[in-house]
Amino acid sequence: MFELKQVLDRFVKMGVGDGDLTVIRRERLTIDFTDKVEVCKHTSGYALGFRVALGKRLGLYLSNDVTPRGLEEAVNTVIKIARVSPEDPYWVSAPKGLGVSNVDRVYDKRLAQLTPEEAVRIANSIIDGINSSKPGVKPVYGILNVEVLERTMANLFGEEVSRRDTFIVCYATAKAEEGDETATFSDFQQSRLLDEIKPYAFGQEVGFKAYEFIGAKVVDTDVYDLILDGRVAASIFNTLLSPAISADSVQMNRSPLAGKIGSEVMSSNVTFIDDGTVPGFMGSRTCDDEGIPVKRNIVIENGVLKTYLYDTYTANRENRESTGNSHRASATSSRPFPNNLILKPGEYDLDEMIEETSKGVYVLKTIGEWLSNPVSGYLNATVTHGYLIVNGSIEGKVKGAVIGGDFYQLMKSKVLGFSRDLHGSGNSYSPHVKLERVQLSGK
Repeated sequence: MFELKQVLDRFVKMGVGDGDLTVIRRERLTIDFTDKVEVCKHTSGYALGFRVALGKRLGLYLSNDVTPRGLEEAVNTVIKIARVSPEDPYWVSAPKGLGVSNVDRVYDKRLAQLTPEEAVRIANSIIDGINSSKPGVKPVYGILNVEVLERTMANLFGEEVSRRDTFIVCYATAKAEEGDETATFSDFQQSRLLDEIKPYAFGQEVGFKAYEFIGAKVVDTDVYDLILDGRVAASIFNTLLSPAISADSVQMNRSPLAGKIGSEVMSSNVTFIDDGTVPGFMGSRTCDDEGIPVKRNIVIENGVLKTYLYDTYTANRENRESTGNSHRASATSSRPFPNNLILKPGEYDLDEMIEETSKGVYVLKTIGEWLSNPVSGYLNATVTHGYLIVNGSIEGKVKGAVIGGDFYQLMKSKVLGFSRDLHGSGNSYSPHVKLERVQLSGK
């Protein structure tokens, strides 16, 4: 392993006094399966992200070569890039004040040491769970991903921090057949800890749901009260709200929330929090991707927009502090996004929400919500699995209906309440959400 200090010293010797370096060591274990394990793949490697400033001229460079010669070439190359780059009028400096917060359950030694043989056993357990669920049900596709990350961030002001993270995600699709009718169902489990994954029970539940939705019908086009499953709601929030509260989107005039700090943008019972310190959540971490400690940020409180989310660059543009929300997909350029976007839970049980619905649909699964437009705020999603509710009881299974409309109008004028439990999709978390009188386009 190379000495990070030697790389930083090389920049100083070449007259560079402003910049930072990100070093990522990534190990990934991937299992693809159908009704049996098809592929087991283990990869590992380094990514080095260089960002240097010569005045207001920036150089960005990504390298995977950690040999002495590779590092020397990377240092020389990023400086050459900076010299010929146009000035960025908004550049102030690389991040300062690096540090970490105390965050539990983000690194699991057992998960970090998981062997390919153990991962294959987990995948086989999912397959067995699906096969044991119901007659005529079989697994058709699945994937198990395990990722271990070690990230070090250092600046040219003498500061350096590191963090370690582990992740495991299981995804599976089952197909059910009965006579001439078929149905499929897909689901996922996600965690930072190995012990929280229950592969056999997960596989069984996927199989049960596939069987349950045999015979699902397309709902009539009409106005319904909707109960969005927590993970459906979380996915919608991740698609539409997460980009909109990024200061980068706001400063580029690509957010419908631009210029609305202090304004009521949602119903008064809606509070969204960004919190990277919640133990075990998928977006939790001790520091962001620039090395700034993460914290709890109240984004929307009682319907009122309180803040956007910032990394160092976007914060410097407004002469304020970073909120600890830098994300660097490529280890070079940074963009602010939520760590964990959390909708504050309410007071209801799911059963209570259903019992108090005279005509509605409980939306269990959707597809296509990721194609909604975060710039305009227009929501578009197709219900693939749902339950028809009549007079407080579930009366049938439905599919194929389309939800569309202005996301912010839905969240401002249609919200009836939330369940008391949270459900996660990626780094977005939500209770079940009940909306009143929403148009569904079916048959």
